[in-house]
Amino acid sequence: MEDENISYNAALRELESILAELRGNNCDIDTLAARVKRATALINICRSRLTRTEDELTKVLAELDGALK
Repeated sequence: MEDENISYNAALRELESILAELRGNNCDIDTLAARVKRATALINICRSRLTRTEDELTKVLAELDGALK
């Protein structure tokens, strides 16, 4: 799955899965670095989506506020 096309919810579900794997000690040492790297990428995806959404909402609310004055 390409990271650019992954939805926020899918990224969050995958991140939760990785976290459960790490917490449950089900991750062997050979894959630990790869799982942490993937988790970091997913966190960045989620953070980016949240920031973009916040920016869009701020813009819409400012336009709405200007229209109501």
